[in-house]
Amino acid sequence: MKKFSLVLILILSAVIFAGTFYNPLGPTLLPAAGLYINKVPTLQTYYWRNLDQAQTLVLKEQADFIVLPVALGVELINKGANYKLAGVSLWKTFYLVSSQNINNVEDLKGKRIVTLHGPGQTADVILKILKKMKNIDFEIVYVTSGPEIIQLLASGKETIAVLPEPFVSLAEIKTKGKIKVQIDFQKLYANLFNLKNERIPIAGIFVSNKKFEENPNFVKRVLNAYEYSANNFYKNNFEDAVNYVFKIMQTMPKPVLEKAASRSEIFYTKDIKEITDLYLKNLLEYGAISNIPKDLYLNY
Repeated sequence: MKKFSLVLILILSAVIFAGTFYNPLGPTLLPAAGLYINKVPTLQTYYWRNLDQAQTLVLKEQADFIVLPVALGVELINKGANYKLAGVSLWKTFYLVSSQNINNVEDLKGKRIVTLHGPGQTADVILKILKKMKNIDFEIVYVTSGPEIIQLLASGKETIAVLPEPFVSLAEIKTKGKIKVQIDFQKLYANLFNLKNERIPIAGIFVSNKKFEENPNFVKRVLNAYEYSANNFYKNNFEDAVNYVFKIMQTMPKPVLEKAASRSEIFYTKDIKEITDLYLKNLLEYGAISNIPKDLYLNY
């Protein structure tokens, strides 16, 4: 009887805790809001707060599903992480902002352009592509955080920056319109490569190979729920999604999140190979990733 009870407890535990899902705090929580509000049975949902935490979760295989910047996820796979990219949900979020009027990219010649973190992130790569392809000389300056960049812009110590949402909208609101969007970086990227779609595969969902091998039906169920959240819940329950992210983040005013959401392009698709392959080639050429994994995409 005791042996039967122990087996039953183990089976129930396996059912109760079938998988873990992690999403960063920020705009990428918008497409996942429906997944967090309307729970998937047996799926535990969490948040990751910084890149170090995200790397630990992936390299130690503590996350069955995790939303990451595509460049970061690919580089973690290059470092040995046993994951695949299932699909992309965030396609538009980067803008060049300034207190100056910038009519075209030639106006950037000789300027200082501030951007986040350091070499390898999306804005940095596109700036380097722009310098090379258009032969425009400007200085790229790296700053640790979005709020720090906004403070530099507001004080006049810096005048041009490339930022992702929601920092773009926060900069506009904080400076009462002194800082404005001058260049849509998705449109710039499309123009540089003559692309029909003005999209960059910015963030996607990575899935543990181990979890997919163990329980492919569960993985498909979670990915379908994520797709529904991004493509149906988000669009049909926009206010609920924004309210949820506002409640969880607690650092961004609701008007900023609403403005940022309306300027971001959010939809989930697993039909990503063509556009993502081009993006990865550019990431590799400009040193943002060390290799392009051969078996990167999850087929489900």
